Amino acid sequence: MRRRFVYFFMVFGFLLHSNVAFAQYFGQNKPSYKQFDFEQLKTPHFEIYHYCKSDSLIKSIAQKSEQWYRFHQQVLLDTFKVRNPLLLYSSHADFQQTNAIHGYIGIGTGGVTEGFKKRIVMPLGFSEHQTNHVLGHEMVHAFQYDLLQRNSSLGLASIQNIPLWMIEGMAEYLSVGNTDGHTVLWMRDALIHNKFPSLKTMTVDYRYSPYRYGQAFWSYIANTYGEQYVSHLFTETAYQGIENAISDVLFISMDSLSHVWKESMEQHLLRNVNDSTFSVHGERILSRRNSGRYNLAPSVSPDGEKLIFLSERDLFSLDLFLADAKTGEVLKKIYTSTNSDQIDDINYMETSGTWAPDSKHFAYVAYIKGKSALVVFDVEKAKLVSEIDIPQVDAFSYPAWSPNGDYIVFTGLKEGISDLYLFEVETKEVRNITRDHYCNLQASWDKEGDVIYYITDAPSPTQERVVSTQYNIAKIDLASLTKDVIPTFDGAQNMNPVVSADGSKVFFLSDRDGTRNLYFIDEKRSGLKQVTFYPTGITGITAMAPALNISKNYLYYNMLWEGEFSILRAHVSQIQKTAVEVSDKKVDFYASRLMPYSSFPSMVDQNLVHTDFVPVVEKDSFYTEPVKAKFKLDYIGNTSMGVMTGRYGAGMAGSVEARFSDILGDHMLYTGVSINGEIYDFGGQVAYVNQKRPLKLGVSLSHIPYQTGYFNVEEDGESGEGNLAYYFRRTFIDKLSLFSYYPINKSHRIEFGISGANYSYRTEKVENYSYYYSLSNQKSKLIESPDPFAVGIFDLAYVIDNARFGLASPIEGKRIRFAYERYIHGVNMNTFLFDFRKYFRFKPYTLAYRMYHYGRYGSGSDDTRLFDVFIGYPWYVRGYESGNFYGDEQDGQISTNQLWGSKAVVSNLEWRIPFSGPRDYAWIRSQLFFSELAVFYDAGLTWDSNSSPEFSFTTRSQNKRIPVMSTGMALRFNLLGAIIIEPYYAFPIHQGKIHEGNFGINILSGW
Repeated sequence: MRRRFVYFFMVFGFLLHSNVAFAQYFGQNKPSYKQFDFEQLKTPHFEIYHYCKSDSLIKSIAQKSEQWYRFHQQVLLDTFKVRNPLLLYSSHADFQQTNAIHGYIGIGTGGVTEGFKKRIVMPLGFSEHQTNHVLGHEMVHAFQYDLLQRNSSLGLASIQNIPLWMIEGMAEYLSVGNTDGHTVLWMRDALIHNKFPSLKTMTVDYRYSPYRYGQAFWSYIANTYGEQYVSHLFTETAYQGIENAISDVLFISMDSLSHVWKESMEQHLLRNVNDSTFSVHGERILSRRNSGRYNLAPSVSPDGEKLIFLSERDLFSLDLFLADAKTGEVLKKIYTSTNSDQIDDINYMETSGTWAPDSKHFAYVAYIKGKSALVVFDVEKAKLVSEIDIPQVDAFSYPAWSPNGDYIVFTGLKEGISDLYLFEVETKEVRNITRDHYCNLQASWDKEGDVIYYITDAPSPTQERVVSTQYNIAKIDLASLTKDVIPTFDGAQNMNPVVSADGSKVFFLSDRDGTRNLYFIDEKRSGLKQVTFYPTGITGITAMAPALNISKNYLYYNMLWEGEFSILRAHVSQIQKTAVEVSDKKVDFYASRLMPYSSFPSMVDQNLVHTDFVPVVEKDSFYTEPVKAKFKLDYIGNTSMGVMTGRYGAGMAGSVEARFSDILGDHMLYTGVSINGEIYDFGGQVAYVNQKRPLKLGVSLSHIPYQTGYFNVEEDGESGEGNLAYYFRRTFIDKLSLFSYYPINKSHRIEFGISGANYSYRTEKVENYSYYYSLSNQKSKLIESPDPFAVGIFDLAYVIDNARFGLASPIEGKRIRFAYERYIHGVNMNTFLFDFRKYFRFKPYTLAYRMYHYGRYGSGSDDTRLFDVFIGYPWYVRGYESGNFYGDEQDGQISTNQLWGSKAVVSNLEWRIPFSGPRDYAWIRSQLFFSELAVFYDAGLTWDSNSSPEFSFTTRSQNKRIPVMSTGMALRFNLLGAIIIEPYYAFPIHQGKIHEGNFGINILSGW
């Protein structure tokens, strides 16, 4: 007699690294809509890759690059031995499509520098100042990588010893210096509210900006010890960690340094009573009390009734919300990424939206198909009703609807020059109305719609010296196109002009005294008055972000308070009463210094002040060369090797994978090998992907071993007794694939390919198997295996994924995958896959649902040479470990046969609870330990051609398949974003009964 006792399936297969995009089952797409034809300009220290048509623009960038190199070299005492690559994109939408950086690039990322090739990748900004700052900041990262790579005791891996705030803060300090009103605003706010962090807190608490606090730290180090300590402390931290480095380099403990740093900041930034006490103008209508921690970019409807603003009140993204403009009551969500698949992103960093005069429609700048677009929402329905494309410019920002509704003015970026453009709503005509080489931003209409106010880096008539960081208030008369720069505070950042309802006053923000406060111009009386005297200031999330808006007789503004952004509402007549005439228009930025002037002369500050006087590089040292595709290493990882021995015998395990690409990332080569067990368990893959065009093309060659095993109870021919035999089969799949994928947008893509595969087998048998002795002590013998066969495969898939990830699983949105495969030659069959996942958000909880079907159909669907589907894995139906099945359907139990088949349907339902994580979200507050509790109900059903599904909960036959179910609870742990572990306790439900629960573990993120 021969019968199957327990069957189980084990896969020790070769797993591809997640960075290989074409191996993704789900996952959102990196935007890819354009083909960029790069040119190369070489300077003494840089290779600049660009596709700009303006020769003067590229040469200006080249000069600035060499200038920043000289500045940073003087402080860090490091020299590039080879030219450093710089990839320049015309807009942020283009920058998001770069192939040089493999991960997704968000709106908040101004530039990226990667380590292996030290590539600086960045877009042009809307002003020369913004572009220059990003260039200087990212170049510091290139120096940081160079310092690590050239030190024989260090390497790129050593960067993991350095806190993020040290890395980013150093880049900010060396590119901005000691005078930075925006960073001082954050520091003073933290000191006033006694929330200034220690160095240890900064390292683990996400709430403290690594840019702002890191810059302040390095300013203190340079001021106290000298700038020669910057690179020394950085490299020592990479070598031995921050605590030991501070002790060895500065001869002070980390805790003591935190204390004296805070004391020094208090003495400098809170030196008088006005630095910590002040009265607030207006009422705070939006704050953490009724919204999120970040309430930004207020935009009020013309009728003064409605307010749209940005907020992270749902924690994981910045969305657009509608609120009552008088009370601040949040009424609804206007936009979130999970309900607008056609929008890749909204530009939330340095722009705000604009209302139509009817107060029913609202327009905002978004990125759609790799371009800036103005998306118009019906506010009442919270529905996108139209998209406005402006092909005449590379990008645009700061839109403002005219009072009569006929025009929208915006800042358009073209070849690095930002001008004001007028868009006629009815005819779609676009015209440039400023046409100069200055930047022109933040437009605002007057009451009649005849004049537009804006900011520019053009000098005022009274200005004696032009500085690159300045912005002045200007206006343009639409009838004559006459431009006038209005004298306010020369050399300061005068920003965000808005016109009062009666048209008599222009309110704006200025940092003329080192703090960002509210002023207004009375043009009729030639008056200039200061309204607020805040020691922190009125600001958005960045210094350039709009923070001021007006409607009817009320002013709305952003204010940083206790590390959070609130929106305040003030009556214009009230703030005019307390306004103070400004008699002295001189600027004084001492209050915006992070540290007082030091006895150590700051080379950083001197360089920044004298930027315009530093000798330029001779132009004849620049020359062009064609771009050549040469493969260089991008990444190497999963490196491990070991030999093991034990009760199960001896074996080997190890893996290594590497990724190579050209300098632009258009051509990628992936290689990987792995072994787990014996020499037969060696697997490997090599793949090439051409990413230059939106349609990605690739080819791969792989050898992948899979292992399966099962036990049989077999009769001994002589004694008639049953003996336990163990069968062990290796399946080797050698496969050549041609594949392609096409990202339609961020959420949708098409995948298709053809491949040829050869299946071969090696089968071993262990007779008289005993659980009590090592498998290595029981001899196995080769037995007959299935014949090898070859098969051709055609595959096609459509994927939708706009899900938003929470602590350990998706919490909002949807994921859908339709897939079809056609097998020909060796096996004749079709496979269909449908995987639907939907996540319903009930802040802070999520109801998650999944419906999954996979089936093989056709004459070869039940071929024994193919693996059946097993739904007992914990990522399908939890609680059904295969070793637990010893029953029989005849006895009212269940066998493993109920879990195997060529076709399967699985359904899951989960209630997800944030267990530990960020405050105001999880049950238990934690900065490092993120976890999620899930109450689940799983169900699954399998069948094949020899069995049939039954609409019943009980069966007495193995050929009558019934649903198997389970319910229980799981706790998912997110281990620093590297891996998610899910222990669970499940109660199996089958044959109409709830059975004893059992523990299990799943090492996958929640579905």
